[in-house]
Amino acid sequence: TVGILFNTGAGQHILKNLLVVNSIIEKAALQCRDVILEVGSETGNLTVKMLKKVKKVSVNFPPKLKLHCGLDYGKQKDLQLSDSNKCLANKLEIKVGDILKTDLPFFDACVANLPYQISSPFVFKLLLHRPFFRCAILMFQREFALWLVAKPGTKLYCRLSINTQLLAQVDHLMKVGKNNFRPPPKVEFSVVRIEPKNPPPPINFQEWDGLVRIAFVRKNNTHSAAFK
Repeated sequence: TVGILFNTGAGQHILKNLLVVNSIIEKAALQCRDVILEVGSETGNLTVKMLKKVKKVSVNFPPKLKLHCGLDYGKQKDLQLSDSNKCLANKLEIKVGDILKTDLPFFDACVANLPYQISSPFVFKLLLHRPFFRCAILMFQREFALWLVAKPGTKLYCRLSINTQLLAQVDHLMKVGKNNFRPPPKVEFSVVRIEPKNPPPPINFQEWDGLVRIAFVRKNNTHSAAFK
């Protein structure tokens, strides 16, 4: 038996509640021709359920998870698929690597339970990815999720809110309590749906982000003072 050592210090908490897993799949509105990008497949519960509904699931494992499992590339499928599901193996693609340093494949939808440390850079990697994907169903720590959906004029509205909502429609789908994970984290989680705007706004995003960064670094000043 292969054991997985969860790196909770890196934000790895495994979703154990199958009702939540089923809700995430329902929210993704998967179609039979879909190619799904899954980041961090945990114990494989979500992966197997998606494989039964779509054309292909491409799973990205973080390198440290591979190391803890003691598995080589070929054996990772054995971790994910029981004997009754071996027929799904040809629909499963597994890649090991840092998702932030990896070129994303073509995909129709993305499903991920993300460690806090990579949440922000991964969101913008997704939103700047081409060709456009249909949607992403992502689980974040509650605080981060609320920043994504914060409205102008509220205390939580920040640079992350502005830039994400500039490039996508963002909706808070559901709360996920800490008792739904193993081991239980210290914080609550939320599931968010992100749908990129197509066509995107006609701006240079790097220049725009630089402008927003200046505005929020000096958010207690007037904007005219920030640019003097």
